[in-house]
Amino acid sequence: DYSKPTLRTIKGGRQPSISIRPGGTQLWRVGNVGANLFYYITIEGHEMVEVARDGEVRNQPVRNTSLVVPPGARTEFLVTGGAPGTYKFKTLALDTGPDGDPTPEDVLGTLVVSGEAETPITIPTTLVEQKDLRTLPITNHRRIVFTENNDAGLFYINGQLYSPSRDDVRVPLGAVEEWTLFNDTRELHTFHIHQSDFQLIEMDGVPQEFLGYQDTVDVPVGRTVKIILPFTNPLQVGRFVFHCHILEHEDGGMMQNIVVYDPANPNAVPESRMVQGTPCDS
Repeated sequence: DYSKPTLRTIKGGRQPSISIRPGGTQLWRVGNVGANLFYYITIEGHEMVEVARDGEVRNQPVRNTSLVVPPGARTEFLVTGGAPGTYKFKTLALDTGPDGDPTPEDVLGTLVVSGEAETPITIPTTLVEQKDLRTLPITNHRRIVFTENNDAGLFYINGQLYSPSRDDVRVPLGAVEEWTLFNDTRELHTFHIHQSDFQLIEMDGVPQEFLGYQDTVDVPVGRTVKIILPFTNPLQVGRFVFHCHILEHEDGGMMQNIVVYDPANPNAVPESRMVQGTPCDS
């Protein structure tokens, strides 16, 4: 029953204290390993400088006062201790749509700034140089539409429930595809794909700044998201899945199989292997 209160924890602990010195800088790695709920995190009086998302280093630090971390997503950010005192580390209330699960505000922990002051580090203006996938020729366009029968607990991609025996998308190795994701429901969904990171390029037709790669992206109610996915790493050859990363939706059918095949041997589809490194290796 998703209407009941949820106990949110950090590493199994309820509202722990986290210590930092004034001026000291820490790297926080935060992963949402819950099944369905979102985290909309903030630290009172402190900035979060994101340096990685979903295991991929950003090409530049991104300064935030709050960060949305959907189910299955990961973020890494720098925190520099402010004036001595105690500050709440919170998840804020988040509107996930009329049919979405309630996500009220909650205190996750307490940041305690105390001790001898340190000299703040200088945060660089750039991180890891990465290829902007918009510079590559697009070999195919696809439209991925999320729909659902909320009363029946059924969730669809392009009008189909998941079937483990059906191959829904076939992609030749070497392809670079642009996918348009559209949420035709009354609740927030989170797109996730295995074996490939991607680049977010548009939200409702508005170009997005290139900050790096990721493997999850939120698709708000009634909105369109565009991404570019490179299928250029030979380790991607195989069969794997893409789906909504809200477990209730994935289990209810919002998932499809994708096959990346070698054009030289299109009928040979080995078991997929975990892909390491950046999403564009050629």
